[in-house]
Amino acid sequence: MTESFEIPASHRRVRVWFGATTIADHTATADQAAQYEEAMRRRFASLRVTSEPVLVAAGMPERSR
Repeated sequence: MTESFEIPASHRRVRVWFGATTIADHTATADQAAQYEEAMRRRFASLRVTSEPVLVAAGMPERSR
């Protein structure tokens, strides 16, 4: 049996939601994502903004991530 482990990458995915619809979706390094998230929270104060780590399969070559 082959096991697939996922490890957190140094990137995060930030999304802005209008109800159940994503109106902005941005993936960047952790530092850049934090800045983007802060800007989106100011710009869309009444909407939900989420930031999640991007998971990468272990053993996957760096260039294909």
